[in-house]
Amino acid sequence: MANKIFLLVITAFLNAFILSEVQSAMTEDNSIFLYGTITTEDDQTYTGQIRWGKEEAFLFDFFNATKVENENLIHLSRSEVKELDKQNSWVSTGWFGWSRSSYINNHTHSFVCQFGDILAIKPQRGDRVKVMLRNGEVLRLSGGSNDIGATVRIHDAELGMIKIDWDNISEVRFESAPDNMESDYGAPLFGQVETRSGSFTGYVQWDHDERLADDELNGDTKGGELDIPFGKIQRIKKTFSGSEVTMQSGRTFKLYGSNDVDDDNRGIIVNIMGMGRVDIPWEEFEQVTFSEPTQSTWSSSYESKPLSGSIETVDGNAYSGEIIFDLDEHYDLEILDGDNDDLEYSLPFRYVSKIKPKNDDATYVTLRNGEQLLLEDSVDVNDDNDGILVADGPDDYKYIRWSDVEEIRFH
Repeated sequence: MANKIFLLVITAFLNAFILSEVQSAMTEDNSIFLYGTITTEDDQTYTGQIRWGKEEAFLFDFFNATKVENENLIHLSRSEVKELDKQNSWVSTGWFGWSRSSYINNHTHSFVCQFGDILAIKPQRGDRVKVMLRNGEVLRLSGGSNDIGATVRIHDAELGMIKIDWDNISEVRFESAPDNMESDYGAPLFGQVETRSGSFTGYVQWDHDERLADDELNGDTKGGELDIPFGKIQRIKKTFSGSEVTMQSGRTFKLYGSNDVDDDNRGIIVNIMGMGRVDIPWEEFEQVTFSEPTQSTWSSSYESKPLSGSIETVDGNAYSGEIIFDLDEHYDLEILDGDNDDLEYSLPFRYVSKIKPKNDDATYVTLRNGEQLLLEDSVDVNDDNDGILVADGPDDYKYIRWSDVEEIRFH
């Protein structure tokens, strides 16, 4: 009998130890954290974990900027460019009725990719920036988001946390985080978010900002103001006038009076393995339950490449080769945007298998994992799309209007 009890105790101890090690391994997955070296204008260098402003902290977070020019226009004829200009011009109402605006779209677009696809960022004059991608491409971009001009925080191993103003940054060079690094901002937020349209599981960004265990949820109670570290929260459930917060200990609080917990919340973003991200507006949100991470959204084995595939047109013609989508996106690291049931999807092209326009307003998008979405309300997926270039060779480009696209299949 004593031997059986001893074996049960040992078995229980081993199971608990294994579970603890598994949870610890998931929590301490350093492969997703931003890490690198910042060189300042006075040639000082600092190396450690990086947080971009008060927001981005992971390789799967998005870097946003604006492309300075569209070099792909040289592959269109004059008549095709004029047609695009006409498509993108607009009519406005003046004091004396309708009048044609002189506005002409120069067909430049925003640039968005995940930080993990970036090797280095070098601020230039004004709001200009040079971005070196891991695939060897060098992009010259300008502002358009708070990523340009941000105060960048870095935890130097010797000096601790340092805030470096944008104007004092010469270069930020990203590297892989050491395996033994302890996050200076806490563990990533991970969990299941339930909405009116279904549930999504992945890494969570609350109110677009908070994404780490040390970040705080702010709100009022009848007893006063609370600033609760997210790492101590088990569940947040939307209520009529605010939110009900359940702690890991089981205690509950009803919070109100803050954009963290009421309808001023800017939305809850979920970053999902093999898909990208979904941005959930507050009116669609129901509750989130936090848990240990069970997936990663970044792999060091990713090798970005130019978009390529085959295109079928509505008149039955077929073309294949390298693809430039919306006369703009050239690499599979770039992002396809669109809405579905009031949820905003941002999908790296590397996860997209097929695109098939449904009508002028919406498009079917099939992911490589087999999931299909009907997306709308974005120039990527409606008739505001600038069209597709497909190349069999360096100087052999075919321009296809969006209205002529039947289906695109990516290799």
